[in-house]
This record gives sequence, C-alpha cells and structure tokens, in this order.
Amino acid sequence: MTPFERPDRRCPKCEHNRYMFRARRTIDGKPDEGKFVETKYRCQSCSHDWWERIPAPPEMRKTDTSGAA
Repeated sequence: MTPFERPDRRCPKCEHNRYMFRARRTIDGKPDEGKFVETKYRCQSCSHDWWERIPAPPEMRKTDTSGAA
C-alpha cells in the first residue's frame, strides 16, 4: 500500500502551502451536474478560509448480506 501524499494545494490568498482541514459536506448540484463534495480549508499563514468543490464519487450499492431468499 502506498503512503498518503498530500495534494499540492495552496491558499488562494497568499499562496502558502500549509493549511488545515476544517469541514467537509456533500451537496446536490443542478440536476444535470449531480452531487459534489465541498471541503473547507484554513491557511496556517494568513488564516484565510476557502472551499474546494469536486464531483462526488459514485455511491456504492449495498449488498444484502442477511441471507434471506
């Protein structure tokens, strides 16, 4: 298994590369766009907060493991 590598993400205000995770939420986009995941970050240098939005991964279907036929 490969170790986690932090993405090359920078503060949009000061371009500093040190930040903290603050929050994450899934939101519904427009009907033709689908769902998105919004993640909030805070710059450790200037304390600027910003949100990044990416498309949500497809939902996994739950399999029935109860054994009922």
